Amino acid sequence: MNILSIAAHPDDTEILCAGTLIRYAREGHRVLIAVFTDGSVGDRVIPPGKMGAIRKKEAQAAADLIGAELIWPAIADEHVFPDQHQRMIMVDILRQADPDVIFTHAPNDYHPDHRYVSQLVFDAYSQKGLPFIDHQSLPPCRLEESQIYYMDTVCGIDFMPAEYVDITDTFEIKKKMLRCHKSQIRDMKEQAHTDMLEMMETQSKFRGLAAGCKYAEGFKRLEAYQRGLTKRILP
Repeated sequence: MNILSIAAHPDDTEILCAGTLIRYAREGHRVLIAVFTDGSVGDRVIPPGKMGAIRKKEAQAAADLIGAELIWPAIADEHVFPDQHQRMIMVDILRQADPDVIFTHAPNDYHPDHRYVSQLVFDAYSQKGLPFIDHQSLPPCRLEESQIYYMDTVCGIDFMPAEYVDITDTFEIKKKMLRCHKSQIRDMKEQAHTDMLEMMETQSKFRGLAAGCKYAEGFKRLEAYQRGLTKRILP
């Protein structure tokens, strides 16, 4: 299968669904990590041009740890909007991946980039298989079949998982993937007084407590027409 994570920023995937992606990779599935923005304005010292290059290098290192393909459309950080231009970019991401499973942000997550990426995934879903959508650079892929799963919100706020994945055996690699994002870890400690690794581990432990294992990731499947609702597809 083709497994696609579409997140707004570098490190979002690592925090919210990397343990599950690692399980798919170990089973021999094709895994793709799409980072919609370049993450370039999160630092208060390093200018965006330099910061974007750093964040891409870190994202590539994390993807390489599990043999995942990195998709980097480089939308300006903090400038995600559900407009026609960005929807067409999202359609191309979906066509490149031709996914069986899509992981993306919950529609109610805390950051507008997260919320709009979620909306763009929903809006582009039905257009990925249509041959006459405007100015697409890639040919259409399968029109249906993909299942969309919403990832947990950051810190699990206002999110009740409907399905869990046991990531106990993949947690250490998930942690290594997050450690690749050195610039963000440093900035979050300095500016937000947040230890990202500790935050991620706490959330994984809490979801594991609910799921009956040491570490888990929680998801909600989008229940909608033409989404293959008769089977569970998570590992």
